[in-house]
Amino acid sequence: MKSLKTTIIIIFTLFFTVVNAQKKRIKVDGIAAVVGNQIVLNSELGQLKIQMKQQGIDIKNLDDCKILERLMQDKLLLIEAKKDTLIKVSDKEIESMVDQQIEYMKTQMGGSLEKVLEFYNKNTLSELQNELKKIDKNKKLSEQMRQKIMKDVDVTPEEVRAFYDAIPKDKIPEIGTQVELMQIVIKAKPGKEAEQKVIDKLKEIKKKVENGASFRAQAVLYSQDPGSRANGGKYVLTRKSAFVQEFKDVAFSLEKGQVSEPFKTEFGWHILTVEEINGQERVVRHILMIPEIGFLNKRAAKKQLDTIRKRILDKELTFEEAAKEFSDDKETKKNGGKIIDPNTGNTLLELTMLDPKMHQIVQGMKEGEISEVITETDRTGNEYYKIIKVNKRIPAHKMDFVKDYPKIKEMALEEKKKKVLIKWMDEKIKNNYIKINPDFQHCQFDSHWIKK
Repeated sequence: MKSLKTTIIIIFTLFFTVVNAQKKRIKVDGIAAVVGNQIVLNSELGQLKIQMKQQGIDIKNLDDCKILERLMQDKLLLIEAKKDTLIKVSDKEIESMVDQQIEYMKTQMGGSLEKVLEFYNKNTLSELQNELKKIDKNKKLSEQMRQKIMKDVDVTPEEVRAFYDAIPKDKIPEIGTQVELMQIVIKAKPGKEAEQKVIDKLKEIKKKVENGASFRAQAVLYSQDPGSRANGGKYVLTRKSAFVQEFKDVAFSLEKGQVSEPFKTEFGWHILTVEEINGQERVVRHILMIPEIGFLNKRAAKKQLDTIRKRILDKELTFEEAAKEFSDDKETKKNGGKIIDPNTGNTLLELTMLDPKMHQIVQGMKEGEISEVITETDRTGNEYYKIIKVNKRIPAHKMDFVKDYPKIKEMALEEKKKKVLIKWMDEKIKNNYIKINPDFQHCQFDSHWIKK
């Protein structure tokens, strides 16, 4: 559930941007290109630039020609995905995603559906749902086609070496300051009474549902999951979906119509019912309730971390030992507190790529230094506490094959993937109608979009 919600939040951010750009669009929107039965509008170039910025992608070296090619690639991927019988997107999964998007938009606009419809320039909820379903489905199809093309692409050490050696000496890039960070996280825990109060309430709701009450209505009334509450707690998932394991275990242990006993995840306490079973897919509804955490519990958690920090500074135990024994963060606990880049699997992180709050904390810290206790708030609104250690700090430098091998391997792999995609595109372009607006005929595309 954790990574799924993160993904959804990113998608929501992009939709805010896209729709905002659409509202500012001039009334007559020219066509930049036609790819098969798909068109690329001039306005989409600006929208994609904004989206890429939102994702932290450096677009300094991306001109309109490169942006247009990316959009044409997406259109061609979509066309070919629709032909591929092995690529499928569940309509129920898309419906669930759209419902969550709309609910998120409502929370951002004071709970008003009317404001959301006005923002999207739509008259009815069904109009908005239909447009978002189409956008989301096309996006998922294109992504799956791209993944299928790239799934077996890898690089050998020899290819990494050849990639590095091919870079002209005067063009070897500079690597910004890198840091390896470790963290210990302590979460304030609710008291037994607060937890029991939530469990008793969920048992009461379960009994009501089993006596005929609507689970959907109960979720709207009581669930504290902002992503699904207004939709009656509905999610669509498979065993591979990015929900926490405890949630999936319960979802796949129930028969249709059965209501679970209260169970606990990192988000709080839940009850769950299975509404539909479609092969490997489950349509479920759940109610999340979060026990209240009192002031004394918060103070105890902060004091515990203060004590852990002091013991580390006094050399009673190492930071790694303390993280493994005490940290409440599952992702870093097993690594002795080391923070890993989820995109690359590397522990070295570029300072400039850290989120603003983390950047502010570590930019002035020296190697080996441990921060004071930092107070943060999770997505449920509860406080938690952490300390950060700069385990390594590598100053900015010219890229070195030995020191920066993971980074060079990543770059070599991306280059190889790009070549594989270009080759695939060239083959498919031959069999599809392509028309480029004269304003872009000067572009030097990677693939042969313009026939000579």
